[in-house]
Amino acid sequence: MPRRHTLLITTAAVAVVLGAPSATAEPSAVVNDWGCRPSEVHPNPLVLVHGTSNTAKEWNQLTPDLLAAGYCTFVVDYGYAARPFLQSGGLGPVRESVGEVAAFIDRVLIATGSGKVDIVAQSQGGVIAEYYAKNLGHADRIGAEILLAPPTHGTTLSGVVGVIPPGSPLRDPVNTAMAALACPACADLETGSAFIRALNDGPVAQSGVRYAVIATRDDATVTPPGAASFISEPGVTNLFVQDLCPGTRADHAGLPSHPVVKAWVLNQLDPSTVRPTPC
Repeated sequence: MPRRHTLLITTAAVAVVLGAPSATAEPSAVVNDWGCRPSEVHPNPLVLVHGTSNTAKEWNQLTPDLLAAGYCTFVVDYGYAARPFLQSGGLGPVRESVGEVAAFIDRVLIATGSGKVDIVAQSQGGVIAEYYAKNLGHADRIGAEILLAPPTHGTTLSGVVGVIPPGSPLRDPVNTAMAALACPACADLETGSAFIRALNDGPVAQSGVRYAVIATRDDATVTPPGAASFISEPGVTNLFVQDLCPGTRADHAGLPSHPVVKAWVLNQLDPSTVRPTPC
Protein backbone atom coordinates (compact mmCIF):
# COMPACT_ATOMS: atom_id res chain seq x y z
CA MET A 1 0.00 0.00 0.00
CA PRO A 2 1.43 3.47 -0.86
CA ARG A 3 2.67 5.34 2.19
CA ARG A 4 0.28 8.27 1.72
CA HIS A 5 -2.66 5.86 1.88
CA THR A 6 -1.27 4.32 5.08
CA LEU A 7 -0.98 7.77 6.65
CA LEU A 8 -4.56 8.68 5.78
CA ILE A 9 -6.00 5.37 6.93
CA THR A 10 -4.14 5.45 10.25
CA THR A 11 -5.04 9.07 10.95
CA ALA A 12 -8.66 8.34 10.09
CA ALA A 13 -8.69 5.33 12.40
CA VAL A 14 -7.35 7.39 15.28
CA ALA A 15 -9.94 10.06 14.56
CA VAL A 16 -12.71 7.47 14.75
CA VAL A 17 -11.43 5.98 18.01
CA LEU A 18 -10.67 9.23 19.86
CA GLY A 19 -12.83 11.76 18.07
CA ALA A 20 -16.29 10.77 19.25
CA PRO A 21 -17.27 12.66 22.41
CA SER A 22 -19.95 11.15 24.59
CA ALA A 23 -23.41 12.66 24.45
CA THR A 24 -24.08 14.84 27.50
CA ALA A 25 -27.05 16.74 28.76
CA GLU A 26 -26.97 20.49 29.18
CA PRO A 27 -25.67 21.66 32.56
CA SER A 28 -28.21 21.51 35.39
CA ALA A 29 -25.98 23.16 38.00
CA VAL A 30 -23.49 26.02 38.11
CA VAL A 31 -19.78 25.21 38.21
CA ASN A 32 -16.76 27.53 38.22
CA ASP A 33 -18.22 29.70 40.97
CA TRP A 34 -15.15 31.76 41.75
CA GLY A 35 -16.78 32.99 44.96
CA CYS A 36 -17.15 29.45 46.33
CA ARG A 37 -15.31 28.71 49.56
CA PRO A 38 -14.64 25.07 50.48
CA SER A 39 -16.23 23.73 53.65
CA GLU A 40 -14.48 22.07 56.57
CA VAL A 41 -16.00 18.78 55.43
CA HIS A 42 -14.63 19.12 51.89
CA PRO A 43 -11.68 21.49 52.22
CA ASN A 44 -10.19 20.84 48.77
CA PRO A 45 -11.92 22.35 45.73
CA LEU A 46 -12.43 19.93 42.84
CA VAL A 47 -10.95 20.37 39.37
CA LEU A 48 -12.50 18.20 36.64
CA VAL A 49 -10.36 17.54 33.56
CA HIS A 50 -12.00 16.15 30.41
CA GLY A 51 -10.58 13.76 27.82
CA THR A 52 -9.45 13.88 24.20
CA SER A 53 -11.75 15.53 21.67
CA ASN A 54 -14.08 16.65 24.40
CA THR A 55 -15.02 19.70 26.48
CA ALA A 56 -16.18 20.61 29.96
CA LYS A 57 -19.65 19.36 29.00
CA GLU A 58 -18.31 15.83 29.45
CA TRP A 59 -19.00 16.32 33.18
CA ASN A 60 -22.56 17.64 32.94
CA GLN A 61 -24.09 14.52 34.44
CA LEU A 62 -21.62 14.32 37.34
CA THR A 63 -21.34 17.96 38.44
CA PRO A 64 -24.86 18.18 39.94
CA ASP A 65 -24.00 15.28 42.26
CA LEU A 66 -20.72 16.92 43.27
CA LEU A 67 -22.36 20.27 43.98
CA ALA A 68 -25.17 18.59 45.91
CA ALA A 69 -22.52 16.87 48.05
CA GLY A 70 -21.08 20.28 48.94
CA TYR A 71 -17.96 20.46 46.77
CA CYS A 72 -16.63 23.65 45.21
CA THR A 73 -16.43 22.31 41.66
CA PHE A 74 -14.42 23.74 38.77
CA VAL A 75 -14.27 22.43 35.22
CA VAL A 76 -11.44 23.30 32.84
CA ASP A 77 -11.46 23.35 29.04
CA TYR A 78 -8.07 22.81 27.41
CA GLY A 79 -6.26 21.63 24.31
CA TYR A 80 -7.95 23.65 21.59
CA ALA A 81 -5.53 23.54 18.69
CA ALA A 82 -6.36 24.84 15.22
CA ARG A 83 -6.14 21.76 12.97
CA PRO A 84 -7.32 21.20 9.40
CA PHE A 85 -10.12 19.06 10.89
CA LEU A 86 -11.30 17.64 14.25
CA GLN A 87 -11.24 21.09 15.86
CA SER A 88 -12.24 20.41 19.46
CA GLY A 89 -10.90 20.41 22.99
CA GLY A 90 -8.18 18.03 24.10
CA LEU A 91 -6.47 17.74 20.71
CA GLY A 92 -3.41 19.92 21.25
CA PRO A 93 0.05 18.69 22.31
CA VAL A 94 -0.33 17.19 25.78
CA ARG A 95 2.54 19.11 27.34
CA GLU A 96 0.87 22.37 26.25
CA SER A 97 -2.41 21.14 27.72
CA VAL A 98 -0.64 20.35 31.01
CA GLY A 99 0.43 23.99 31.13
CA GLU A 100 -3.14 25.18 30.55
CA VAL A 101 -4.49 22.95 33.30
CA ALA A 102 -1.69 24.02 35.65
CA ALA A 103 -2.60 27.68 35.15
CA PHE A 104 -6.26 26.86 35.83
CA ILE A 105 -5.37 25.04 39.06
CA ASP A 106 -3.34 28.05 40.18
CA ARG A 107 -6.39 30.25 39.58
CA VAL A 108 -8.61 27.89 41.60
CA LEU A 109 -6.17 27.82 44.52
CA ILE A 110 -5.90 31.60 44.61
CA ALA A 111 -9.66 32.19 44.26
CA THR A 112 -10.62 29.68 46.97
CA GLY A 113 -7.72 30.37 49.31
CA SER A 114 -6.95 26.64 49.36
CA GLY A 115 -3.62 24.88 49.59
CA LYS A 116 -4.64 21.85 47.53
CA VAL A 117 -7.18 20.68 44.97
CA ASP A 118 -8.59 17.24 44.30
CA ILE A 119 -8.69 16.21 40.65
CA VAL A 120 -11.26 14.06 38.88
CA ALA A 121 -10.09 13.31 35.36
CA GLN A 122 -11.11 11.23 32.36
CA SER A 123 -8.76 9.62 29.80
CA GLN A 124 -6.17 12.20 28.62
CA GLY A 125 -7.17 14.35 31.58
CA GLY A 126 -5.83 11.58 33.80
CA VAL A 127 -2.33 11.63 32.35
CA ILE A 128 -2.37 15.42 32.52
CA ALA A 129 -3.08 15.09 36.25
CA GLU A 130 -0.37 12.46 36.66
CA TYR A 131 2.18 14.54 34.74
CA TYR A 132 1.24 17.70 36.66
CA ALA A 133 1.94 16.04 39.99
CA LYS A 134 5.06 14.12 38.95
CA ASN A 135 6.84 15.81 36.07
CA LEU A 136 5.97 19.40 37.02
CA GLY A 137 6.65 18.66 40.68
CA HIS A 138 3.28 19.88 41.97
CA ALA A 139 2.29 16.92 44.14
CA ASP A 140 2.11 19.32 47.09
CA ARG A 141 -0.87 21.03 45.43
CA ILE A 142 -2.90 17.82 45.06
CA GLY A 143 -4.89 15.94 47.68
CA ALA A 144 -6.33 13.17 45.52
CA GLU A 145 -6.41 12.15 41.88
CA ILE A 146 -9.51 10.17 40.90
CA LEU A 147 -8.80 8.92 37.38
CA LEU A 148 -11.17 7.37 34.84
CA ALA A 149 -9.37 5.15 32.32
CA PRO A 150 -6.23 7.27 31.93
CA PRO A 151 -3.69 6.07 29.32
CA THR A 152 -1.00 6.05 32.02
CA HIS A 153 1.22 3.69 30.02
CA GLY A 154 0.01 4.80 26.60
CA THR A 155 -2.63 3.23 24.41
CA THR A 156 -2.45 0.88 21.45
CA LEU A 157 -5.82 2.28 20.27
CA SER A 158 -7.22 -1.23 19.84
CA GLY A 159 -4.29 -2.21 17.67
CA VAL A 160 -4.01 0.92 15.51
CA VAL A 161 -0.60 1.71 17.00
CA GLY A 162 0.54 -1.88 16.55
CA VAL A 163 -0.18 -1.72 12.83
CA ILE A 164 3.08 0.22 12.50
CA PRO A 165 5.56 -1.30 14.96
CA PRO A 166 8.41 0.62 16.60
CA GLY A 167 11.41 0.84 14.29
CA SER A 168 9.31 0.83 11.13
CA PRO A 169 10.26 3.58 8.64
CA LEU A 170 6.56 4.51 8.58
CA ARG A 171 6.26 5.09 12.33
CA ASP A 172 7.54 8.68 12.44
CA PRO A 173 5.74 9.82 9.26
CA VAL A 174 2.45 8.44 10.58
CA ASN A 175 2.88 10.24 13.91
CA THR A 176 3.82 13.44 12.09
CA ALA A 177 0.72 13.17 9.92
CA MET A 178 -1.43 12.44 12.96
CA ALA A 179 -0.16 15.57 14.66
CA ALA A 180 -0.29 17.83 11.62
CA LEU A 181 -3.67 16.75 10.28
CA ALA A 182 -5.77 16.07 13.32
CA CYS A 183 -4.59 15.28 16.79
CA PRO A 184 -1.18 16.02 18.31
CA ALA A 185 -2.49 14.60 21.59
CA CYS A 186 -3.20 11.25 19.93
CA ALA A 187 0.44 10.89 18.95
CA ASP A 188 1.53 11.91 22.47
CA LEU A 189 -0.74 9.31 24.09
CA GLU A 190 0.24 6.28 22.05
CA THR A 191 2.31 3.53 23.60
CA GLY A 192 6.03 4.36 23.51
CA SER A 193 5.68 8.09 22.77
CA ALA A 194 8.18 10.55 24.26
CA PHE A 195 5.48 11.94 26.54
CA ILE A 196 4.50 8.51 27.87
CA ARG A 197 8.14 7.54 28.38
CA ALA A 198 8.72 10.68 30.44
CA LEU A 199 5.65 10.01 32.58
CA ASN A 200 6.72 6.42 33.23
CA ASP A 201 10.38 7.18 33.96
CA GLY A 202 10.26 6.18 37.62
CA PRO A 203 7.20 5.87 39.86
CA VAL A 204 4.05 7.61 38.63
CA ALA A 205 2.40 7.95 42.05
CA GLN A 206 3.78 10.79 44.14
CA SER A 207 4.10 10.96 47.91
CA GLY A 208 1.23 12.76 49.61
CA VAL A 209 -1.24 12.25 46.75
CA ARG A 210 -4.04 9.68 47.06
CA TYR A 211 -4.59 7.93 43.72
CA ALA A 212 -7.58 5.88 42.57
CA VAL A 213 -7.98 4.53 39.04
CA ILE A 214 -11.02 2.89 37.46
CA ALA A 215 -11.11 1.22 34.04
CA THR A 216 -13.62 -0.81 32.05
CA ARG A 217 -13.13 -4.16 30.41
CA ASP A 218 -15.20 -2.83 27.48
CA ASP A 219 -12.66 -0.11 26.65
CA ALA A 220 -11.71 0.05 22.97
CA THR A 221 -9.90 3.40 23.25
CA VAL A 222 -7.38 3.07 26.08
CA THR A 223 -6.05 -0.41 25.42
CA PRO A 224 -5.27 -2.95 26.62
CA PRO A 225 -7.99 -2.25 29.22
CA GLY A 226 -6.65 -1.92 32.73
CA ALA A 227 -3.03 -2.59 31.80
CA ALA A 228 -2.83 0.74 29.98
CA SER A 229 -4.42 2.66 32.87
CA PHE A 230 -3.56 1.13 36.23
CA ILE A 231 -0.79 2.55 38.40
CA SER A 232 0.59 -0.67 39.86
CA GLU A 233 2.36 0.95 42.76
CA PRO A 234 1.91 0.79 46.56
CA GLY A 235 -1.10 2.63 47.95
CA VAL A 236 -2.92 3.08 44.63
CA THR A 237 -6.49 1.83 44.21
CA ASN A 238 -6.98 0.14 40.82
CA LEU A 239 -10.16 -1.62 39.71
CA PHE A 240 -12.54 -2.29 36.84
CA VAL A 241 -16.14 -1.11 36.74
CA GLN A 242 -16.95 -4.81 36.40
CA ASP A 243 -15.27 -5.52 39.75
CA LEU A 244 -17.97 -3.38 41.35
CA CYS A 245 -20.84 -4.70 39.23
CA PRO A 246 -20.06 -7.93 37.33
CA GLY A 247 -21.51 -7.94 33.85
CA THR A 248 -22.01 -4.18 33.70
CA ARG A 249 -21.43 -2.64 30.27
CA ALA A 250 -19.43 0.57 30.23
CA ASP A 251 -17.59 2.05 27.26
CA HIS A 252 -14.71 4.50 27.47
CA ALA A 253 -16.54 7.69 26.53
CA GLY A 254 -19.47 6.96 28.83
CA LEU A 255 -17.49 6.59 32.07
CA PRO A 256 -18.10 10.13 33.43
CA SER A 257 -21.87 9.67 33.18
CA HIS A 258 -22.10 5.99 34.15
CA PRO A 259 -24.10 5.55 37.41
CA VAL A 260 -21.61 3.03 38.84
CA VAL A 261 -18.66 5.33 38.10
CA LYS A 262 -20.39 8.40 39.49
CA ALA A 263 -21.04 6.63 42.79
CA TRP A 264 -17.46 5.37 42.85
CA VAL A 265 -16.08 8.88 42.29
CA LEU A 266 -18.08 10.26 45.22
CA ASN A 267 -16.93 7.39 47.44
CA GLN A 268 -13.30 7.93 46.49
CA LEU A 269 -13.50 11.65 47.13
CA ASP A 270 -14.96 11.05 50.59
CA PRO A 271 -14.25 7.50 51.82
CA SER A 272 -15.91 8.35 55.15
CA THR A 273 -19.33 8.51 53.49
CA VAL A 274 -19.88 5.36 51.42
CA ARG A 275 -22.70 5.44 48.89
CA PRO A 276 -24.22 2.17 47.64
CA THR A 277 -23.09 1.06 44.18
CA PRO A 278 -26.09 1.14 41.82
CA CYS A 279 -25.57 -2.20 40.06
